[in-house]
Amino acid sequence: MVSSTFFSDWNQMIKPRVTTLVLATILPGMYLAAEQPPSGFLIALTLFGTFLMSSASFIFNQIIEKDRDAKMKRTSNRPIPAGRIGSLQATLVGLVMTGMSFYLLTVYVNFLTALCAFAALVSYVFLYTILLKPRTPQNIVIGGVAGCVGPLIGYAAIGNSLPIQAWILFTMIFLWTPAHFWALAIFLKEDYSDADFPMLPVVKGVDQTAKSIFFYTILYSISCISFYFFESSMSFLYLISSILICVWMGILSFRLIKNPERQAARSLFFFSILHLFLINILILIDHNL
Repeated sequence: MVSSTFFSDWNQMIKPRVTTLVLATILPGMYLAAEQPPSGFLIALTLFGTFLMSSASFIFNQIIEKDRDAKMKRTSNRPIPAGRIGSLQATLVGLVMTGMSFYLLTVYVNFLTALCAFAALVSYVFLYTILLKPRTPQNIVIGGVAGCVGPLIGYAAIGNSLPIQAWILFTMIFLWTPAHFWALAIFLKEDYSDADFPMLPVVKGVDQTAKSIFFYTILYSISCISFYFFESSMSFLYLISSILICVWMGILSFRLIKNPERQAARSLFFFSILHLFLINILILIDHNL
């Protein structure tokens, strides 16, 4: 009989809650690229294939960072540093997931979609985890491209192409990422310091990080609002709604400058997740209306 610990451990390994946000960014691209609503089968295969690839990237990340994870309170009880899952076992599972994802996306969707998903894995594992994260406080700015491919996957799955609208949505998430993860890094500053990760709050301090968060929040907000002018199917519903929620995120990031403390950073971190969900939901609703 499989124990509850087994499911709990693999849930930590594949991080389905994080992947859910990536999957949410795929759907707008699929609907915007299609003249008719895409089939449920195509949507399901695209999301499942991306889920497998994303899960594999998180597994490889934890294999590589197992020694650093052991030094951080937040991650010391993860399955690999705690010894409940071996690195070899995790590697095999990750490789199987990667192969299954690439096969399913290539055969049942198209090669460009599979390539976009695989590029995200390579970017996250090699560019972010291995090359940038241990070396530079700008790691999440450059390495964050891995989390931006959802719109590219969505457009590729339907049109087998990557139009300008796909890249605008890609840029939107690219600009969202630093504000989101630096807010997380503020209230996990001690953990990152213990593990010798040069995250921005550790290297430059919380005050400078808060100012950088505000800067990227402004750029992200501009990209969200500008999508209205590049996508003809968007109406004033999207324009007004996106302005309102972007203003609120701007207020939260400005408050962080005035009060650069853990609780303010937590509030911004969780709202940023909600914000990205809302933007993608707004695009879907407005397009379908």
